[in-house]
Order: sequence, then structure tokens, then C-alpha cells
Amino acid sequence: MDAIRHQVRSRLPPTATIKLLRRIFALPAPAARLLLDDITKPRKIHRSWYKKVPWNGEWSGCWIGENLQKVDDQGLADRIAKADIIIFNVHGGGFRVGKSTMYLATYIKWIRTLKEKYGVTTIIMSVDYRLAPEFKFPSPVEDVVRAYECLIKTYKVDGSKIIAAGDSNGSSLVLEMLFITHDPSMFEIVTDDPEGAAAAGTPVLTELPRPAGTVLISPLVTDETTSQSWKENVKHDYVSQNTAKLIKKDYFHPLDPNSPADSQHVLGIMKLQTGFRAFFSPRVLLFIGNKEVMRDDALDLGAKAEQDGVDIEIVMEDCVHDWFCVREVVKDKTILDRADAIFSDFVYRSVILTRDPNARMGNGSYASNPSLPRDGLHAVPEINEDEEDEFHEAMTDYTDLNSTTSTAVYERYVSNEKGTRTKTLTVFV
Repeated sequence: MDAIRHQVRSRLPPTATIKLLRRIFALPAPAARLLLDDITKPRKIHRSWYKKVPWNGEWSGCWIGENLQKVDDQGLADRIAKADIIIFNVHGGGFRVGKSTMYLATYIKWIRTLKEKYGVTTIIMSVDYRLAPEFKFPSPVEDVVRAYECLIKTYKVDGSKIIAAGDSNGSSLVLEMLFITHDPSMFEIVTDDPEGAAAAGTPVLTELPRPAGTVLISPLVTDETTSQSWKENVKHDYVSQNTAKLIKKDYFHPLDPNSPADSQHVLGIMKLQTGFRAFFSPRVLLFIGNKEVMRDDALDLGAKAEQDGVDIEIVMEDCVHDWFCVREVVKDKTILDRADAIFSDFVYRSVILTRDPNARMGNGSYASNPSLPRDGLHAVPEINEDEEDEFHEAMTDYTDLNSTTSTAVYERYVSNEKGTRTKTLTVFV
């Protein structure tokens, strides 16, 4: 343990960081949490940016925004009401580790980019949820659903100004939340119910408005590990077959030996063939790593959703799992600058341009240029990794936001293992 902690605090290049993360995620949950909580704890320079929310009967986590730490409850409510954009964020960690502040520098970069590029004010509601193995499915799903309900009903935030975002298993929790809240009568959320309404058959939830857009970052969408990218990329990624087995063991309830094979109705989004448009946000942005083991499953989800009429954009870079949040695994920081620009463009278009079509994009244009040529999915290779990075500093070293990079939407046809042709969209910068 001490040896791992020493390596974490040393200057590590991305390749060494990936190897280290592979070791950490293979540890039992308590040990992995101890290390990752230490690695990702907020730095002093970021303390003014977040305000913790202990469990209050509705949700727990933190609010993230400029100078939020010492704002009182009324001041916070005013800031939420006046914000142009609210990002509803769910962290990753394989259901076993992680906190709402674990990528704080990344979240701050999102807020700053939107402010500097478009002049809009953004606040992030970052959700904590109960972790496995102490709390198995559906406890984390319940926590995320309740938090979203709180954002809509208690804070009275209109869905049209919300962007839902999640990385890794946080994406799967966001997808579950969207699926449940579009038709709550299909589900039972177990809660303390002194009035007995749930026992009487009354739905615990009412239908909630969808967010204006959803950002899925290296989404975990299935518990299967048989895709081609699992075979090709396990040597590159820090997510291993052993990690996948630990997640299954810790998060899923053991099934009765006589249970049907499909009785574990969790991470079942990929089993859907249609119907995505009914519960997805109108617009979806999907970040994927070309070297991650879950690449093909995420691409298949994007293709199915796009075929069903969802406006989906896919960004793929030649990186490993969760590279957009775990920035220490990326050597070429221009990749992150491009991704931040794409993210801010997507958020602005989904929330601001939808309300005001005459609002200008950051580069002076009104929207992505439809006359740009349509090419294939583009993956940008990383440069060689001879130079070293500071593990914890990598998230904040690159803050130049003066780029006027424009975006375009591209189209690509791919063949899956069944031989069918599917269409996928991507954003290229």
C-alpha cells in the first residue's frame, strides 16, 4: 500500500499512471478507496469552488461553482436560479470507489471554458451515491434518481437548462436515471414511506423532464466483456478482466441458481434495440477512447441511439478509458483542449442555442457548418511519452482557452460482427 501511495505522489508519465491505476482498481474496495480518495482529494486552490452537501433526505454531494464555498443556503439558491446552465454530474469508479469531487479540476475547467468562451454562468450539481459492496444495485440508482428529482422539484430547475453528465459507471447511472424518470410507473424505488403510498400501489415518482443534453464519458453500458475491443485493448487499458469480475461480484446481488439467465436487469440498456428516443435527452455527446476495452459497446450504443433518431455526436481519441476526466492518462494535452472546446460547444448549443437560436457560437458563427465535408471517424494519436507529467497537476496545467476552433459533424458507416451496417456520428475539431 505504501509503495503504491509513493508512486502516486511521484512524477509519472501516462503509461506508468495507467499501470498504477490498473493495480489500484484490482484492489478490494476499501483499499482502492483509501488510495483514490487520497489521490483525488481537492487541492487548496480549489477549495473556494465547491460547497459540500451532506445527506439531507434527498441527496448528498457538492455544488461546484466560482466562490461557492462560503455561500449560505439562500445565496446558493439564488446562484442556482440565476445560472445559465446546471450540469447534473455523476462520477465513475466502477460502483466501488469515487466521490463527487474526484475530478474537481476537470469540472472547474468545464465551468471556466463556458464562461470564457460564451460568457455563460455554469454550476455543477455533483452527486455522491452509496458504493458497493456495502450497497449493491439498485441503491446507487435510487440515489441518482432522487438527486435528479431534487434538482427538478426542490430547486425548481427547468430541464431545458440542465446537462446530465457521467463518466464510466456514472454514465450507466445517468442512463438508468433517464430510463426510470421517463416512466416511473414501470419501477419501484424503495424508500421510507410513512404514508404508505408505495404500499398502496401509488408510484413513488412522477415523470420528470429530460435534461436538454447528456454527456456520456466512456460509458459502462453492459456487464459483458466479450467484444473485440476487450480482446484488443486489455493490454492498453487500466480496466482489466479482473476489475470487471470485481465489479460484478461487488455490485450485483448473487442470483438464485434456478433464476433465468436474463433475470439480472441491470446494465441492460444494450439489450434494447429501439426506444432510445423516448428517454434519451434530445442531444447526446459521447466521449470514447480508441484504446479502452469498452469502446465497441459504447459505439454500439451510439449507433443504436442514432438509428432511433437521437441527435448524437461521438468523439473518439486514441486514449484509454475515461480519458476526458482522468486527464493524467493523456500525454498530448491538445487532445484535452479540443475535447473541452467540443464539450463547451455541445453544452452551449443544447441549452443556450435551443432557447435563443440567434445566439452566436464562440467562434462568431451561429452553429456547426452543414456544408463542411463529411468524412470518417477521426482518432488523434498521442505523441510519444518520453517526458514526464505530474500526476495530480495534469488536470490544471493547460488553461489556454483562446482557441477559436470550430466543430463539424461527420458520418461513418461501420460493420458489426453480425455483418449489418450501422451509422455513427462524430464531432471533429
